[in-house]
Amino acid sequence: MPGFEIEALRDSGRAITPSDFEGRYVLLNLWATWCGPCIEKIPALQKARQRYSPERLAILNVSFDRSRPEATALLEKREMPGSHAYASGGLGGEFGGKFARVSGRSSSMRGLPNLTLVGPEGKVTEIISAGDSGGVLEMLSGHLPNRQSE
Repeated sequence: MPGFEIEALRDSGRAITPSDFEGRYVLLNLWATWCGPCIEKIPALQKARQRYSPERLAILNVSFDRSRPEATALLEKREMPGSHAYASGGLGGEFGGKFARVSGRSSSMRGLPNLTLVGPEGKVTEIISAGDSGGVLEMLSGHLPNRQSE
């Protein structure tokens, strides 16, 4: 996984880095309030959190909204599990350039939603990008087969 440092959504003074997630699978969820398919994925993220403990699976939701208040307003209405960060440069910024590429297309193409699963060793294991029909839970079950026992 490429290195990164990104600002927390609600606490712009706090930086989030890959070291925050060492030893766990990380699901990077790139989203925006204006992206209908991104919002449609929220129930799947909620089910993923129910199925997999935070000790096994970290979820990092990165907002690509034009402003922080847009993203925080949606999060006040809808529960989106995991940590939250804000990509201030948008899809063309540093974080977007590393993670929001649409697989199989020109590297200049960007798209949301984009879900990237990173393994505990820091290697990208799978990507569901804009236009892919794959499901979040199906992707996770292929890499985290043991369900959380509750």
